[in-house]
Formats: sequence, C-alpha cells, structure tokens
Amino acid sequence: MPEWFRFDNGEAMRTGFLAAAGTSLVLAACGGGGGDSGSSGPTLGPSAEGLYNGTVNDRQATVLVTDDGRFYSEYAVAGTSLIAGVVTGTVVSVSGSLPSGTGTDYNYEGQGTNSVSLSGSYSAKQSIKATIAYSGGVKSAFSGSYDTSYDAAPSQAAVSGTFKGTSATNIGSNVALDSVTLTADAAGNITGNGTNCAFTGTIRPHAKGNLYDVGLTFGSGSGCAYPSSSATGLGVMNGNVIHAFVQTPSKAGVLFVGTKQVQ
Repeated sequence: MPEWFRFDNGEAMRTGFLAAAGTSLVLAACGGGGGDSGSSGPTLGPSAEGLYNGTVNDRQATVLVTDDGRFYSEYAVAGTSLIAGVVTGTVVSVSGSLPSGTGTDYNYEGQGTNSVSLSGSYSAKQSIKATIAYSGGVKSAFSGSYDTSYDAAPSQAAVSGTFKGTSATNIGSNVALDSVTLTADAAGNITGNGTNCAFTGTIRPHAKGNLYDVGLTFGSGSGCAYPSSSATGLGVMNGNVIHAFVQTPSKAGVLFVGTKQVQ
C-alpha cells in the first residue's frame, strides 16, 4: 500500500501543518512551488509513469507520475506522517531521463506556494530520483521506489458513498482548513459541503493506473475560498481513505483527505 499521509485532528494538525519550517520534497523539495497540468509531450521508451514511495530531506514522501506527464506529490512534516504540503506539475520522461519539469509547491507550514523546476532519472516501474530547484536557489533530492498498488484497477464502486474529512487550501501564505463531507453516487456525481461552502462535481476512474479523475465546481457562498470556480485534478484511494488534489485554472490548489463512511 502507498504511504499516503494523513491529517491529524485539533491542535496537532494545526501546528504540524501550519507551523514548523520545512523543506518541501518529492518531485519538488525545499520551499514551495508553482503547478501546471496537462501533457508533457512525447516519450521514448517506457515513461516514469507510476507511484513511488521514498524520502526527501529525511521526510516521508510519495510521488505519482501519470500517463500524460503530470506529477503529484505529498510530503510529510519531518519525523511524522502529518501532511506538510503537496507539489504538482508536469514532467517530461525520455528513455530513463527526466530532462525538464515545472510545478508548484503548495506548502502547509507557512511557506505559501512557490514555483519549482525539476530534473532527474528513473528506471521504469522500479525507481526514480529527482533534484528539485526553487527560485531562491535551494535544491533538494528525492529518491523513491515503485509501488505496485499503482497497477491495480480503479472502480467506480470504490469511490461511491460518503466521505468525511478535512480540506486544506492555500490563501497567500496562510492555509485554510475545513471539515468537509463529500458524497458520490454510483455514476460518479458528487455533492458536498464544507463549513460554509457547497460544491458539486464528478469522480470517475482514470484511463490508466489506480487513479480517479476529479472535477469540482464551488458554490458562490462567502465561505468558499474560490467562489463560483471550477477545479480539476486526481484522487487516489488508500484503503477506505481518499486523497484528492484539485487546481483551479489560476493554479489555486485544494487538498481533501476523507474516510469512506460505513453504510
């Protein structure tokens, strides 16, 4: 199973997420970053597609590289399994090399969002190494091994039901945390609510990999961080817990971690 990380409850979550100076990591590393989505272009030979577990700067991290050249990463607060941030963007895979990549680091430890670039190497379905550079000149290195859970087939039934959990949204250098309930029907249609923000959307199996395509439309309420906006991204199931990260067209990011409720 992939080592996806968790939100904690109460003050532990707030101090773990919002304080503590940290290095970012995983296909992105110290600092914060700017994200992109979409295809990275042609590849030669097997690409870096897959899920990788590893570390960066002594922090736990996971890196997901999709079939269309996007990458998503969660990294932990040092010495814990609390989520410290998410990095996402696009990367080119060419015959075992990662010659270029760009993205955004959404940091939950007070560093806000920052642009990153990356380069590295990989062995298809075995391992990946990447150096991540921030605009201030800071660099960090990630090394991870392939997780075969990526090869499992996703199913609509796995994400049908009600999930309760927490969302994290970067607003400048601040992070807004909210309690969220999300319900998906058998066709993948989503309805949900935060404390003061209703939303709708869809979640359906991705074409390749054990992933789910997620699209959300936020309501116009005053409690919505991005009122009347849409956002798209990916979700990953880890047992009965979903980790989903979406971005608006302006690259504002929202992370949701929720547990599926027993019917």
